[in-house]
Amino acid sequence: MIKIDNSKKLNNFKKLNLPALKKIINIYEIKPNDNILIWTDNSNTIAPRLAKTFFEELKKLGCNISIIVEKEVKPMSIASKTTHKGIFSLSKNDVLISISSRNRGYLERNNERVILKDLMKKNGFKVISCGGLASLKSNKVNSFLEAFNHDEKGMKILNNKIASAMKKTAIAKIVCSAGTDLELNIKNCPVLINDGNHKNYSTNYPVGETYTVPIENLANGIAMISSFKISGETVVPKKPIKMIFKDGIMIKSNSKKVENNLKESIKFNKKKKVKNADNLVRTIAEFAIGTNKKAQIVRAMICDEKAYGTCHIALGANKHMGGNTQCYGHFDNVIKSPTIWFDKKLIMKNGKLVI
Repeated sequence: MIKIDNSKKLNNFKKLNLPALKKIINIYEIKPNDNILIWTDNSNTIAPRLAKTFFEELKKLGCNISIIVEKEVKPMSIASKTTHKGIFSLSKNDVLISISSRNRGYLERNNERVILKDLMKKNGFKVISCGGLASLKSNKVNSFLEAFNHDEKGMKILNNKIASAMKKTAIAKIVCSAGTDLELNIKNCPVLINDGNHKNYSTNYPVGETYTVPIENLANGIAMISSFKISGETVVPKKPIKMIFKDGIMIKSNSKKVENNLKESIKFNKKKKVKNADNLVRTIAEFAIGTNKKAQIVRAMICDEKAYGTCHIALGANKHMGGNTQCYGHFDNVIKSPTIWFDKKLIMKNGKLVI
């Protein structure tokens, strides 16, 4: 790992009270003398404060720390040269802690997109990623941090139950009182768990979801969304917005923010010469069930999508999850209090798991 020290850029930010940091250190098996690369921005959000908290506590632990502090990265953009240099220098057992207001930017090598999962697997480093915090308001910070202190044992039990059922399922059906009526085909699709098991590519924090990659051309129906991600922002609308799916593609939304975001994303993908960008960006990418009972919808998707009593679907890229869609952009959309069937077997009723 190369040595970079931008820590002085965090001098004006106050660290947070985060007792759950000890839990994170244990989950990711961080030890004295480990090499840690922290990436953050210096925006007026919780991101640099959270990064400073990690920096000071891991320094006390005796870790070797490099820290990159940059200006906020614009939505749909490539990471800086310094970021590339830092991340590509990571090797076996090193740790990348990425905490961003919006995003860190995409990685590229020889003008080709580099998937972080593939780089992790190849070089053997670990990642703790907490991004998209720009929309989090000050009155929701404590609720957001509470999600870090999840029940490890209870969550693993929930995740394993859902994963076991999901692996045996062909058709997942989702309805909710707001008007969701959506069918997905998940037959023989990969099933993944986000519970902090870094040996199985669990990088997002806070943790808490079991998810799969639906067959890309077989999603049909309506989804009513209570929290949605667009480039650089999480939006919690006053009332749920509508998305209409046909043959796996989100063909229409009644949200101008969603439609404008997709247009900009398609434009970026075409600039990067991604074939069939018009459809790929709008294609179903993920179906997940939140399992973190400490998480709430706080207007930060990294937390919203983990909330127990919700499920979410995503549009765009899913190659990094075992799917077929390789493009720039992955946009999550949360459905509150859903009722879910796996092949006509009731799994969740109005947001409460019944398995």
